Amino acid sequence: MLRLVRTAALCVGTVLLLVGAVAGVVNHEVLDADRFAAHADTVRTDPDVARALGSLLTERLLEEQPDLGAYRPLIETTAAGVVSSRALGPLVRRSLAPLYKAIVLGEHDPTVLHLADVGAVLVAALTALAPQLAVALPADLDVRLSDLGAGEHSADLLRPIHLVRLLSWLAPLAGLLVLGAAGALAGGERRLRLAAVTVGQGLLGAGGTLAVLLLVAEVVLRRSDPDTLEGAVRLAAWDELATPFWIATAGTAGVGAVIALTSGASTRRSRTLLGASLLAALGLALLIDPVRVATALLWVAGAVLLVTGLVLLVVTLTRTPPARGWVLAAVATVLIGVVAGAWPGDHTLTAARSAAAREGCNGHPELCDRRYNDVAFPATHNSMSAADEPGWFYAEQPHGILDQLDAGIRVLLIDSWYGRRTNRAGYISTAGAARSDAIANATAEFGEAAVNSALRLEKAIGLAPRGQRSAYLCHDMCELGSTPWRESLDTLRSWLVAHPREVVTLFVQDEVSPADTAALVEQAGLLPDVYAPTAGGKWPTLGEMIDSGKRLVVLMENHGGGDTYPWLLRGFDWVQDTPYYFTSPAALITRSDTCGRNRGAAEAPLLLVNHWVTDQAKEVTNAARVNARPVLGTRVARCRQTRHMLPNYVAVDLYNRGDLFAVVDDLNDVH
Repeated sequence: MLRLVRTAALCVGTVLLLVGAVAGVVNHEVLDADRFAAHADTVRTDPDVARALGSLLTERLLEEQPDLGAYRPLIETTAAGVVSSRALGPLVRRSLAPLYKAIVLGEHDPTVLHLADVGAVLVAALTALAPQLAVALPADLDVRLSDLGAGEHSADLLRPIHLVRLLSWLAPLAGLLVLGAAGALAGGERRLRLAAVTVGQGLLGAGGTLAVLLLVAEVVLRRSDPDTLEGAVRLAAWDELATPFWIATAGTAGVGAVIALTSGASTRRSRTLLGASLLAALGLALLIDPVRVATALLWVAGAVLLVTGLVLLVVTLTRTPPARGWVLAAVATVLIGVVAGAWPGDHTLTAARSAAAREGCNGHPELCDRRYNDVAFPATHNSMSAADEPGWFYAEQPHGILDQLDAGIRVLLIDSWYGRRTNRAGYISTAGAARSDAIANATAEFGEAAVNSALRLEKAIGLAPRGQRSAYLCHDMCELGSTPWRESLDTLRSWLVAHPREVVTLFVQDEVSPADTAALVEQAGLLPDVYAPTAGGKWPTLGEMIDSGKRLVVLMENHGGGDTYPWLLRGFDWVQDTPYYFTSPAALITRSDTCGRNRGAAEAPLLLVNHWVTDQAKEVTNAARVNARPVLGTRVARCRQTRHMLPNYVAVDLYNRGDLFAVVDDLNDVH
């Protein structure tokens, strides 16, 4: 009975010491306003946190001023730079400490700035550094801060704080008393020595338990997604606070080891305990910072050393037979491995969304019996240039290719270029001699000032091309945004598999060679899907294309595939189009040649209507206006009448603005 009571007291005392160690670190590092401000400032400067905050601020800004969407990458870069600027450090720390005291700790020192004033200072600083971001701040921020400064926060917030502060000293004191009393239960001359041994055991147990908890926390937290604000803050905060917790762990376990060693029953036992402690400490050190050990071999060595040390500690301290100790260690190791291995990961879907096949052809039974050149298809201009994908300057679509296909877009106008990776992840540089052509094309479309700004940004961030050239979808200059060509083809292949009754067309401005394009199509598994028309033959119906599986049409602006790749169609042998460069909605609507033939042979059977305005400063506003049914519907009807052809491809910017799909349904006479 006495042994059972002593064991229970040892467990209770160990738990109290563990709670006290955790509460002590929280009290020292988190509930101290100055230290909290310093930690928060460090988290603010973390690159992932700054990037996520910059993205969040940009989203708010674009909600208020959508026409700035063309400049999204520049705004995000500026916002992230402002958020992480070290110049803001003193201001953040000096402002955050009194805010923290007032909001969290409930201190109402009259010398502390009113929260509304502090908020005004922070807002003013942000506005001065980046005026374009001011709109992203809540309009009633000062009011909210004033309410907090007036003490309008709940007392519920203060209760756990007081509890933590209380536990930071009461829990370890109570734990030591319980452990000492447990050892003293032995009575006689051994009472003092056993009390010391029990305290040492409790400290070692608390330190070891905390080490295990920290390792578990490390594994769990490292699964956080650094691309989200929540995940980035969680990881940065862990990096900032993990060291104090490990110091507390080492201190608790180290003190326990010293007490247990000096109070041991024999010199041999002391040596065993010391060796076990060193083995455990060495294994733990190897596991704490795997980057420094750098190899998987050292990870394994650390785990072996840690387990060996812990087993020896358990065997020696509890007098468990060695064989039983190793069995328990083996069982525990297996259980940990099973749990770690079975823990669900964060899987990102790379394939297209699964969806039930629609009835009919391209969503309408009426289209199944119509030939391809007798059908109108909704199309997007510069389909790869998406505002919701990272790195695109002057984005002309709101969402990426997968979302466009899901929304109903069936013709993708894309540009393929050679690019090279650079020393910065995600940044691609246009490769080789094509770079001068890309700059010229971009200058003609966006203007010299905009291109020079992008090039200056490239130089400012120190881009240096590396590695071999690869194929990318770029809008002229890959520095203005890029997507791997193969990745987009993989997405298209997955989508076609999930939507077996849809016919899709790619119209490519091909700066990538036909051979390389064909290789990419084959690698993506699309070769069975591509359609090759017969010379002089008629286009098949959509139903025939779907039944044969040949439901992907690939058109190339510059080069066809010839006899080698007959399914890479020379685009303007098959398509004739309208002018595409209009600088205002008025020009698009009223110009006399708005439906005139621009490119393509006069006998080409397909008509592409280019319907967008080139003015990045008013991209969203212009798209909403010209994509509206009264404008878009009137123009395609006019082109149909003057060109005596059905507008087969109706291509727009920002397909989600206006009435593109309704206008195409009108052309197809389906509803």
